[in-house]
Amino acid sequence: MSDIASSRNHWLDHLKHAAVSWLEGHGQDLLYISKILLATMLALGLSLLFDLSKPGTAMVTVIIVLQPRSGLVLAKGFYRFIGTSVGVIMSIILAASFTQQPILFLVAGACWVALCTAGSTIFRNFQSYAFVLAGYTLVIVGLPAALQPDQAFDIAMTRLAEVMLGLLCAGVVSDVLFPKRLSDVLLLTVRKRFADFKTFIALDDAGASSRPARERMVLRFAGEVIAFEALRTSSVFESATGHLQNLQLRQLNHAFMTASTTFHSLDQLFGRLQKNGKQSTLDALLMEYQAMVRALSSQDRTQLAQVRSGLPQRLAALQRGLAASSIGKGIDSDGSHLLDFDSATELLVRFADELQIYARIHAVVIHAEMHMPDDLQLPARYVTRTDPTMVVTSALRAAIGFGISSLFWIESGWVSGTDAVAMATVVSALFAAAPSPTQVVRQFMIGAVLGGFFGFLSAYYLQSRAENFTMLCFSLIPFITIGAWLTTTRKYSGIGTGVLLFFFSYASIGSSYEFDILTLLNGMTGGLLGVAIASVMYQIIDPSDSRWIKRRLARALRRQVVEACNRPLPGLAGRFESGTRDLLSRFAVTHSLDDQDDRDIMTWLLSVLEIGRAVIQLRQETLHVTDPQAHDKIAQSVRSIAHLFASPSQPRLRAALDAVLAAVAVCGELHAVLANLHLMRGAMLERVTVLTPAETSPITSES
Repeated sequence: MSDIASSRNHWLDHLKHAAVSWLEGHGQDLLYISKILLATMLALGLSLLFDLSKPGTAMVTVIIVLQPRSGLVLAKGFYRFIGTSVGVIMSIILAASFTQQPILFLVAGACWVALCTAGSTIFRNFQSYAFVLAGYTLVIVGLPAALQPDQAFDIAMTRLAEVMLGLLCAGVVSDVLFPKRLSDVLLLTVRKRFADFKTFIALDDAGASSRPARERMVLRFAGEVIAFEALRTSSVFESATGHLQNLQLRQLNHAFMTASTTFHSLDQLFGRLQKNGKQSTLDALLMEYQAMVRALSSQDRTQLAQVRSGLPQRLAALQRGLAASSIGKGIDSDGSHLLDFDSATELLVRFADELQIYARIHAVVIHAEMHMPDDLQLPARYVTRTDPTMVVTSALRAAIGFGISSLFWIESGWVSGTDAVAMATVVSALFAAAPSPTQVVRQFMIGAVLGGFFGFLSAYYLQSRAENFTMLCFSLIPFITIGAWLTTTRKYSGIGTGVLLFFFSYASIGSSYEFDILTLLNGMTGGLLGVAIASVMYQIIDPSDSRWIKRRLARALRRQVVEACNRPLPGLAGRFESGTRDLLSRFAVTHSLDDQDDRDIMTWLLSVLEIGRAVIQLRQETLHVTDPQAHDKIAQSVRSIAHLFASPSQPRLRAALDAVLAAVAVCGELHAVLANLHLMRGAMLERVTVLTPAETSPITSES
């Protein structure tokens, strides 16, 4: 018996441990699903209490707005209110202007949808979502208003009330039921990124074999900068001190971008020294570099400052020793060892300063200090970059989808043609800014079919037996739970969104039970037809993952260097750092460098970061150059690099290298200028494969 009891206790302990582990891994998802259920049922109850005509609109609003973190809910709710209000106003204007001219109404509607979709592609985060809402509110409010012009105002106000009710329910539930603050997530992200960066810059494995892994980490950090910026912009809604914390986080993100770019330049220089056999120079530099890394990892916050204060003297002593050693051994006749050392010296001093700034701002954020030291006020404006082609194609796709579905509705005279127009417009606008929209729309199509089927099951088998509000809730909860659970996983989130949107649209939810199988099938068919039209348009007009758009991305990255050469210096460093990374906002999410084209894009990124930053530093140092001849040669080298990156070719590469060498020849005493010139020359020689497109893959060559 004791063996049986022992075995039972063992299994009970095993089950308990498994249950605890499962809850730890899925507890947040369960809480999120619980919030969705509570908020949707609350929206349903209040909609029925206030006798709103479409409770499903309020419930869909809950699903769209509700997020795992309170700050995200408040931010998304705010922008949904702005977008819906603008969409309602425009719907009333268009319905009133073209009451007797349906064709003109649809043409104007297509232009409005295209404009809003373009805006959703240009802007980021929930500002983008506001444009999405302003666009597809036209078909939710404007079409019914155009069909019933005498009730246009009542329809618009009813839809607006339903949306506001959904926003209220989502915000209250998110902020009252076990609220999860966005500020907590940001602090965790800040701590983790700081720890990862310290591990990354330790260079425990600096060999050539580890370079692909380090390049992947550079891409990952670029994606984290973009994701952090999205969270930061939403955190301002959470508290009264949100604006102050927002400023600190913006400065922290800028400091991280700056330090990571300088580290990349250092890492590339170390790699060139190792590849060229200059081991003595590399060893001398790594000694000081490792001291900086150890100081950053120390608990003593003053140790890094102490290392930085003595860095110039120690580097000068190392330079003298290296020069004496080179002369004694009869090497370095061309002075390249000392130029390499001087370039690395400039980078090491800069990196030490940037690490200090990053560490100090990190400490201010982690310890929630209310005031930033005066010497840490950085120009930290984040600049977004969007390929105009993506904007134009997104707008064109939305307008054509709206036009085709509207034309089908008018020509067929089908009463459910409005469902096709609505769904085609919603899907075209909703996923336009997604990293891989075609894949998401395919998932949404699957979810739409499931959602429509669930709506039929609920309306026909369960809601018909619901005698009160409680029973109505029980008839809806199982299907909402399935859809909500699917949205918690990135792999199936598109399916979950389709399930919930179609379920609430066709589950016959209202103050009185009404079920008509023909109406249901007509509506579902129209909605699915609209999704199919949008899906086909994404298949035809979706350049997000094509070789052509990757060529455009490479050209946009090159343009960053051209701007670094030509734009005014004030604020240029921040624009360059954030703009370069923002160009990769889609690429960093959906690519992993397994494809040759992706590796070419990564090569361009590394080249742009290194050379663009060196150009900006060179231009800043040139402000202090008084020798007219040196000034002219430096300006000529900058112009030649701008020409090279505007249109890479072998002659332009040779011209750029010659111009840099000419500048080096007349800047013998300008050590900081020489260091940046040498960095630019070394980077161009290493990246010759992308700077001479005739010898490379098709991704780098374009007319």
